[in-house]
Amino acid sequence: MKGLERLLSGRDERARLQKHLLSHLDVVVQVSLNIPGLPKKMTGDRDLVSLVSDRICLELTLTGSRPRTLFFLDNGAGFAGMTGLKEADPALVKRIGMRLEDQEWGPVVDVDVITRKGAIHRKSLTGGERLCLLCGMPSKDCARSRRHEFTDLRSAFQKLLAKALEELGG
Repeated sequence: MKGLERLLSGRDERARLQKHLLSHLDVVVQVSLNIPGLPKKMTGDRDLVSLVSDRICLELTLTGSRPRTLFFLDNGAGFAGMTGLKEADPALVKRIGMRLEDQEWGPVVDVDVITRKGAIHRKSLTGGERLCLLCGMPSKDCARSRRHEFTDLRSAFQKLLAKALEELGG
């Protein structure tokens, strides 16, 4: 299987797990990384996803929510953690994720909050668009236009990942 096929297959696997969790729970929180290009693997990726997942579960517990389950997937879409919640406010959960995404190192992290009605988006909570790792413009515009060199993006990502691991890991 080629890189793109592995990526698409991995995304399908994530969607199936989300759907399964939502058949029993109200909210799914997925933590993954915005690794530029392929492969969707990088040194420290598993550690960062685990640390961010742990941080979100801790913050949810402090709000009175009880994370019910935690899964980790490692496939062509990269490493991801998923937590299922019952009776949680999806907007509050998304705001917790956005606080992490808005850290200096936050652009490397992607916290998705999914309900049976669909995903909760940053824009709907006035969180604005995700910004490029290099220039601060909307990341979707840079990705679409291929404004930056792949190697520069991967290098910037690795530096931010290292910073996040240092800050979250202690």
